Formats: sequence, C-alpha cells, structure tokens
Amino acid sequence: MCKTIFTGFGPNITDQDVRNAWSLSFTPWKWKKGNFVLEIENWLKEYFESKFSFTFDSGRTALHYSLKALGVGDGDEVLVQSYTCMVVSNAIVWTGAKPVYVDVENNFNMDADDLSKKITQKTKVIIIQHTFGTPANLDGITKIAKERNLKIIEDCAHSLGAKYNEKLLGNFGDIGMFSFGSDKVISCVRGGGLITNDDDIAKRLKDFQSRLPDSRLWKIKQHLLHIIFFPIGKKLYSIKVGKWFLGLTRKLNITASIIYQPEKKGKQVLFYPSLLPNALAKILSNQIKNLKNFNTHRQKIAQLYNEKITNTKIIKPVWNNDSIWLRYTILVDNPNKLHRQAKKQNIILGTWYNSAIAPCDIDLEKSGYKPGDCPNAERLASLSINLPTNKNITEADAEKIITLINKYGS
Repeated sequence: MCKTIFTGFGPNITDQDVRNAWSLSFTPWKWKKGNFVLEIENWLKEYFESKFSFTFDSGRTALHYSLKALGVGDGDEVLVQSYTCMVVSNAIVWTGAKPVYVDVENNFNMDADDLSKKITQKTKVIIIQHTFGTPANLDGITKIAKERNLKIIEDCAHSLGAKYNEKLLGNFGDIGMFSFGSDKVISCVRGGGLITNDDDIAKRLKDFQSRLPDSRLWKIKQHLLHIIFFPIGKKLYSIKVGKWFLGLTRKLNITASIIYQPEKKGKQVLFYPSLLPNALAKILSNQIKNLKNFNTHRQKIAQLYNEKITNTKIIKPVWNNDSIWLRYTILVDNPNKLHRQAKKQNIILGTWYNSAIAPCDIDLEKSGYKPGDCPNAERLASLSINLPTNKNITEADAEKIITLINKYGS
C-alpha cells in the first residue's frame, strides 16, 4: 500500500494523543472539568514570560474576546490583512465593528505602507497576522501603531514558537492570540489561547471567560473521535477506503467541521463560544512537549525545499531564519493543475489561501471584503499552493515532492 503524503488532515496527531483520546472516550466525567486547562494557561505564562493567560474553545473565540477587551464595538474599524480566513472577519464583525483590509507584501504578511493609507479616525485596533509562521514587519507596523495610538493584537495562529529579533512572537502587542486547531503549530483539534501583560485588559478577559459555558459533551466527543479516526483514514487513503471513511464520519456528524456553514455566511453557531474543555487540554498538554521538535522538523524540511527546488517557473518564498514554516508556500501558474498532478502521486498539497478571504465558498459580502480592495493578496491567492513540513514528512517524502515541483511545467 503506497503512502499518501498529506499537508493537512490532522498533521500533528501523535500515538500518545490517540491513546489519550481513547482513554478519555471512556471517562466522560473528565471531559469538561479538570486540571489540564490550568496547566495550559500556566504553560502559556511561563513560555512567553507573560503576566496573564487565558484559554477558550478556539482561536476565533479568543480573537473575538481580545477585540472586546480592547473596547472594540459599534462604529469602530479594525485593520486586518487580506489573505486570511473568514473566521477572523467574523470575530471583528460580531463586535459590531468593521474590518478594513490591508494588502500584503509578497511574504503573505501585512504591507505597512498600505496600512498607513487605510487608517482613519475610526480605526481602533490592528491585527497583525504572521502567516505560515513567518514574522510580519513588526518594526514598521508597531511604529505606525504607536504614532497613531492604536492597539495591537498579534495573531499567532500560524507562528507559535517563532521569533522576531530573538523575541517570541506574541509579545509585541497588547494581546497575543494562539490557535490550537487541527492544522496549527500544535493542536488539540479545537482550542485557543491569549496572553497579555496589561492588568486592565486581563481583568476584562477574565470577566468574559468566566461567563462562557462549558463545551457541549457531543462536541468534545467529536473532537476526541477526530484524533482516533483521522490516523486510520489517512493510513487507508491511498486505497480510497480512507477517503470514504473520513468523508462518512463528517457526513454522519461523527467528527466536527473546521468551519461551519453558518460561519461561512457570517453567522454564529449555537454551540460556540465556550470554554476549552479539560479533555482537549489534556491532548494539548502532550502536544506542548513536542513543540520544539515539531518546529525544528518544519524548518529542516523547509530548508530542503529552499535548497533543492530549482524550477525557474516556481517562485519560492524568501527564506527567513526566524520562520517556523508551518507550511512552505510557493507561487505557481495554475496551482490547481499542480494539485491534480501531485494527487496522482498520492501527494495532497495544501490550498491555504486560494482566495483573499478563505475559504473560497464564503459569502464574501458578509466578510466586508470587496474584490479589488487588496490586489496583491488576490494575485498571491490565485498562485499559492502549500508544500507540507509537518512531523510526518520524511526527507524521502520531501525529495519526492521536490522532484514533482522541479518537473512541473517542463
């Protein structure tokens, strides 16, 4: 049976995670409450040397309450880069504020020059996204924020463990936000965290957190089954049984969606926001032990791509020693064609982001984005395709991908 190489599909799941999920499946009284949430919050404080930390059911919930803690509300504007996800747009819109989209540089991060042009009297907060684990232009953006008296949220969903000038990302703004979703740096299927050093902000975040309900038992069960079922489906994927199996678990609502249909239309779902459940925090407690090794591996695989991809028709990302390379994103004419060719060789390449606001089937009007707002982001989205760097990618896998890329278009 030929191995299928995946870019996503729960890339961080370890054997210990599966054992933990199995054990937890039979002890539902441990799902909601326990000591593991406090362990994660303490770890965040220690790792980032931060005064305060908080956890939530997801990064999108954490981002929403970050905005509320900074006083964002009706009539305000929040500057956020394009080449991002609808859940970021929703987090802003649900406060009553308006997202204003800033174009990106060729490294997929916010363009400071375009940022300056889009600040108005209504602007209150800048969300700085470090796309694919590569630091944004923090010197330029933070200088602008300081000059205009704007608050900063660092969206570190892709960049946990990455640094800028020897300082961990997440420490450059008023709030640092992290996601522990299924395809993120470390993951427990769904979860999010915040850090801050500001006493007043922390007080407001604590108040918001204290009012949230526990995650519903059936949602927790879905996430635990995701951890159990995805390795099975991936193992059988090359003989099509795995694809059918994973599709069936989703169709039967056995496992959860990454983004739900109402969210794609700018609406909230009934079962979130909520607290991070103890069961998923236990999964995450194992993941944090692997953080350094995961990121070192990603950097090693990215270095192979950087050194050995020689196809002149491919545009490689500018190398950055500080990036953790959550994914290695290249630009290519007709990325869908490359995706299809790779699939014939059992290589599933990634499609973050194939539209200025992803996924491509959202109600774009509800996101507040208008075609033409950010032309470079739209251009990059039309050319982008991700190469995998996760722990399951061996050097031999990387060489197979490199050979495919070097032959593309020849």
